[in-house]
Amino acid sequence: MSNVGRASQRKGKSQSSITSRLKEIHIDEELKITVGLALERLQYGEETEMEFPSSLTSTERAYIHRMAQSQGLISKSTGKRSNRFLTVRKKNGSEKPRPNMALNLSHKSLHFIRGLLQRFPLTNREHAELNSRSCMSMATEASEVNIKNMRKTLNSIPSVPHRRRPSELDSFRRSLPVFERQEEIVQLIRENRVVLVVGETGSGKTTQIPQFLLDDCSRNGEPCRIFCTQPRRLAAIAVAERVAAERGECVGQTIRTSNQKTLVSPMTLLTFCTSGVFLRTLMAGDVSLTTVTHVIVDEVHERDGLTDFLLTKMRDLLQKIPTLKLILSSAALDIDLFIQYFGSCPVIHIKGRQFEVQELFLEDILRMTGFKTKDMKKYKEDTQREANKQNILSEWCKAVENSSTEDLCFVSQDESSTEQLEPWLKKEMDQCISNIFLSEDQDAFTQIFNLILHENVNVDYTHSVTGTTALMVAAGQGFLPQMQQLLSLGADINIKASNGWTALDFAKHFDQTDAIDLLKSSMPLVKDSRLDEVALVQDASGETNTEDNELLKLYHHSFDDEYVDLDLIMDLLHNICSTTTEGAILVFLPGYDEIVSLRHLILYDDKRFSIHTERYQVFTLHSDMQTIDQKKAMKTSPPGVRKIILSTNIAETSITINDVVFVIDSGKVKEKSYDTLSHASMLKTVWVSKASALQRKGRAGRCRPGICFHLFSRLRFNNMLEFQVPQLLRMALQELCLQTKLLAPTSCTVAEFLSKAPQPPSAHAIKNAVQRLKAIDAMDQDENLTDLGYHLADLPLEPHLGKMVLCAVVLKCLDPILTIACILAYRDPFILPAQGSHKQAALKCRKAFTSNSFSDHMGLLRAFQAWQRACSEGWERAFCEENFLSQATMDMILGMRTQLMGQLRALGFVRTRGASDIRDVNVNSENWAVVKAALVAGMYPNLVHIDKSSVLSSDKEKKVHFHPTSILSQIHLKENHPPLMNGLEFPATAAQALPTDWLLYDEMRRGHRMASVRCCSLVTHITVAIFSGGVKLPSSALNPAAQRGSRLNDDSDGEAEDLSELQIDQWIVFAMDRQAAENVFELKQKWQNLFNKKIRCPSKPRSEEEDEALINTLVSVLMAEEQEAGLHQPTGIGRRPRLEPLSGASQEGPHTHTSMKNHKKNPQLQNWKNWGVLKLWTGVVCCIDVFRVNSPLICACSTQIPLALAPNSIQFFVMKSSNLRNIEISQQKGIWSTTPGNEAVLSKAFMENKLIILFFSAEGSGHFQGFARMTSPISRDSCQNWGLQGPGSVFSIEWIHKKSIPFQQTQHILNPWNDNKKVQISRDGQVIQISLFVGVNLLQCRWPPDLYIIMFCSVFCPM
Repeated sequence: MSNVGRASQRKGKSQSSITSRLKEIHIDEELKITVGLALERLQYGEETEMEFPSSLTSTERAYIHRMAQSQGLISKSTGKRSNRFLTVRKKNGSEKPRPNMALNLSHKSLHFIRGLLQRFPLTNREHAELNSRSCMSMATEASEVNIKNMRKTLNSIPSVPHRRRPSELDSFRRSLPVFERQEEIVQLIRENRVVLVVGETGSGKTTQIPQFLLDDCSRNGEPCRIFCTQPRRLAAIAVAERVAAERGECVGQTIRTSNQKTLVSPMTLLTFCTSGVFLRTLMAGDVSLTTVTHVIVDEVHERDGLTDFLLTKMRDLLQKIPTLKLILSSAALDIDLFIQYFGSCPVIHIKGRQFEVQELFLEDILRMTGFKTKDMKKYKEDTQREANKQNILSEWCKAVENSSTEDLCFVSQDESSTEQLEPWLKKEMDQCISNIFLSEDQDAFTQIFNLILHENVNVDYTHSVTGTTALMVAAGQGFLPQMQQLLSLGADINIKASNGWTALDFAKHFDQTDAIDLLKSSMPLVKDSRLDEVALVQDASGETNTEDNELLKLYHHSFDDEYVDLDLIMDLLHNICSTTTEGAILVFLPGYDEIVSLRHLILYDDKRFSIHTERYQVFTLHSDMQTIDQKKAMKTSPPGVRKIILSTNIAETSITINDVVFVIDSGKVKEKSYDTLSHASMLKTVWVSKASALQRKGRAGRCRPGICFHLFSRLRFNNMLEFQVPQLLRMALQELCLQTKLLAPTSCTVAEFLSKAPQPPSAHAIKNAVQRLKAIDAMDQDENLTDLGYHLADLPLEPHLGKMVLCAVVLKCLDPILTIACILAYRDPFILPAQGSHKQAALKCRKAFTSNSFSDHMGLLRAFQAWQRACSEGWERAFCEENFLSQATMDMILGMRTQLMGQLRALGFVRTRGASDIRDVNVNSENWAVVKAALVAGMYPNLVHIDKSSVLSSDKEKKVHFHPTSILSQIHLKENHPPLMNGLEFPATAAQALPTDWLLYDEMRRGHRMASVRCCSLVTHITVAIFSGGVKLPSSALNPAAQRGSRLNDDSDGEAEDLSELQIDQWIVFAMDRQAAENVFELKQKWQNLFNKKIRCPSKPRSEEEDEALINTLVSVLMAEEQEAGLHQPTGIGRRPRLEPLSGASQEGPHTHTSMKNHKKNPQLQNWKNWGVLKLWTGVVCCIDVFRVNSPLICACSTQIPLALAPNSIQFFVMKSSNLRNIEISQQKGIWSTTPGNEAVLSKAFMENKLIILFFSAEGSGHFQGFARMTSPISRDSCQNWGLQGPGSVFSIEWIHKKSIPFQQTQHILNPWNDNKKVQISRDGQVIQISLFVGVNLLQCRWPPDLYIIMFCSVFCPM
């Protein structure tokens, strides 16, 4: 190969960026598989410890240590030489006690606290409430009301489906493989309660099976109601739209999605939703499914946690509801598991539209490409030397057996011994060992012992040619006294010679019985578990020949396959491109770093590709990258251009690229798991399952026969898991435990219910999740839901985020917390740049949004607010591109905000008017210190303390680091200190430079050797003291420091009896002045009482003087301590950006200036000035309830918009045309004609100086063709004179927007002035009431800003 010479040089460059690359460890592949299987059993089983045998080499032990560390396990080697064992165990998860942490309050803060306590001292009633157990209250009543409303929504009566309409997609449906099996599928579902459908990709099972059921019920006149769940929301929406189109109707009639306001309507017979949404509907009670006839659970093979949880509940419901049928559908289903789980149920196998795909494994690829590296050459030379040694040793053994040693000659080789001995010592030792073995010269032992004792020669010295030791040759000849002496000196029994024999093997071969007994008696009495583990490895020797085995051994001893070999992929790409002329190539890689590195190699580093860039198109597919590449990757490349797609496992099922002919499968995937003991998540690179490998293979045969190149051996494939480890075994279980209490019978414990899952989580994982819920007071000691627990179960968030939102309501800083909670619940909106060179630019963008606040949460909030402003100005997509943000993620977060606000209203936490209305719960939204207090209350116990030695530690980890994406990892402290990149260094001055010693974090992640925290914010001591811990802190939490004197800091000047300690939990204990400690403790109890009162009675308005005084005191104390610490207080965090169409405004964020200039030049926006409609009028404002809005524009506006209009100044009408030709003429000539009846209404409105906006739609077109404003009174000129068809006269109009909007985008908009019918079925001349809700939904149609402003005028100055 032309590239051989620089392969190894390139390796360092191409892969150095892939995490913090550890030293490569080269061992046999079989042992790697064995270790992987063993550690997997330990991690997901009930055992807490595993011991590996003493026969392992130091290199093999090093590999096990590394693997254990990467999985969050503790490993330790004990003993010496032949008695050296390696033990791997799980962490015990216990908190580590720490010395007390000093808490020094400023005089100003103490003054505020004492002032409050003097006015409102802590009463006995408040003490009693804090110490009492939770009881049923208005919280549970609110939950029950919510469930009743949910039950009302679900209790629609099933009906007979209408006969399907003909569709242009019918011919496509008939061509699908599943269509041929329609009758069989329907019949099996009729005759069985549970049916498994295994359909290959492209078979049509997802879209067709629900339709088969509808059509069958329609033909037989049987009523039905069907739910179909998908793992992802976008998939549910896409499938619903496709099915509706195939049935010749719009989504919202027979078919609905969970994206709509309600899951069902009286017309709905088929609902597509996510597993999570369907689970929430089940909280209405088992009776809610009595009207449901079929439940289809699609993509079961993905085994996400919610799907497994849903299957657990469905199995119970099948026993209670005899009419319910369950269909499980997947591309690769674990059939045996589900047949055993649901009992005997039929299985339908459906072939996909797949061409033949040839599979090549690593040994085939190595042979085909002739791939070689310097390391492989070096290992081959070493192997040849070892073979020569083995041959010589074999000659020795034959000579001893035949007693013909006189003809053997011996030549010492200088490079052999691992000991750096002088040449004469090596020569002397070699001669003695050979004489003992070949000549039975016992006198040679005298010299050997002399050299060992006086010349520091190792007792395990190995012969430079044969690799034998003195113990081996002594055992072979049966010299027992010398063996005993060697063993007493510490000789290792397990060392192997060049032929793989140990001393025991030599004794057995030469039948030295006494030597065998001696050696066995010297071995430790432990079970050699390695034999048991090796037995687990399925052999592939029948499928590979000797040459392939040699190739694999050569490869694995020169490359550590824990990583992805980018050099091998480059050679394989070159081989494909040089031997074939067409066909796209899809490369599956585990993550971002590998994608970026390989892309850089193709485009820049490898001259075989970089000098011919015009011949290649390279696309990247990653869930955290821009989606623009996804659409481009779908398109067929031009002739003569090869398409290369670099993708994660997103291309396995979620995205299909039809012209792929070649697939290169690295065999790796990033898998997220959660350590229930350390509460750290781990994003590990692991081997894929067999099911995933087959899915990847199937990507190559979509359009023609293809080839799949697996970068792993047949042996590895045979020992892969059949399916990936279910997410239920890898996820945090707190949210599921809460839902279990609502779904399971009252008498059933959480552990008992979850144990019924297809593959239940371990008992300790469930126990830890329940303990975590008890720590935040979501459950009591008997596992009953508390008032707080009921509310957290009602909110569509993880428990800690739900608690954060509820605390924000009480602290009156809801809006920023609402945004932050939705971002943390969904995903980071910042994307990974496709080019590695842009990574630093992306980090700078992230940092620019933080406003020097030492807070990643601030960066997320500011980025969202800046995006809202960009939406209001019409350049949101450009804004996202410039700032490395995902538009799709922002849209989703916006929708989540609206949904969450609606839930808070339903629960009574936010009211329409008065106390707790939208203004009241945002009084402190501008105060960042208060916002961080809500963050701490929710994130607890996710806290990190920075001690004097600059070590970051948490309650479970002695040492943690900053995640590379955290802005705290990028802080430049001083010119002489480098930035804290990757969290690997934290110099002593760093801790002193940071304003405080505490920070909160969203998630702890574990890499190979270290734990890192992501999404961090610095907080003050007082914030941690008051807002961390549970919602009920017992009186025993305050103690005199003398009782725990051993943990006091020595730096305190006060005497022990003058100090007290405030114990938040087993880890957080503050030491402070006794009086100050009592004040802080009482303030904390006051806060806890207020929070508990709000949780018990959320809908009861509270504006008591004491409550207001407490909130004001907390704000004052938090602000005072932030100022004392020198933390920056940013401005504008509680306000949405203002809508200023007539003048530019300053924009917070890194990239705004250029876009704002371009925005001002937009001629459409300048039209506003000419209309004479909008006026800036200071002193008159229109208030918007921003939280009831699901629109980028309205949410982007501040709560006060300086727009004032004359009331009743705008009216909206629908104009229907019999044909499109009329509308085309109107757009050309600027005229329109309507019926005489409509003329009277329009003329009256026009004469009243109203602005008249007309929406146009041609009958049967399925679209609105745009909108215009009426600019002249109606003339007497007949419309026919102008080419229009109609009975009326013409009038002038000015077209504002001529783009068509499909009815599908407006089908959810109802017109209150037309009996709440949909706007698309309005009659000609129908008046539209643009209420706030209608206007918002029209905004979702993405019409231009001109209409938005008009709508605002109508909404806030209604007729």
